[in-house]
Amino acid sequence: MAFGNPGGGLQRAARVLATADGVAHAALFALFMWRTVAGSGFRAVQGLFALLAGLGFVLGVVGSMLIRYGGRTKIRSLGLYCVAASTALAGGLLVMANWTGD
Repeated sequence: MAFGNPGGGLQRAARVLATADGVAHAALFALFMWRTVAGSGFRAVQGLFALLAGLGFVLGVVGSMLIRYGGRTKIRSLGLYCVAASTALAGGLLVMANWTGD
């Protein structure tokens, strides 16, 4: 009796989360860049948050690639941690977007 790929469901779920997380980071990047250019609020703080949103996007993409090509090594685990960190960063940026809004 053959069983499926161990961790296959976890890999798939993490990659889907990374995709949704990438969309959230792109939206947050656009929001914070708009606020930086338009001059609403503190421009330096908004620019820093835009930079963090870009960093979170990159972290999610790298994590997704490590999950996809990591195989059964520790690299795949590092990819899962990257996706988790990117998701936590998106949550924090969402709170900051609410607090620093007009």
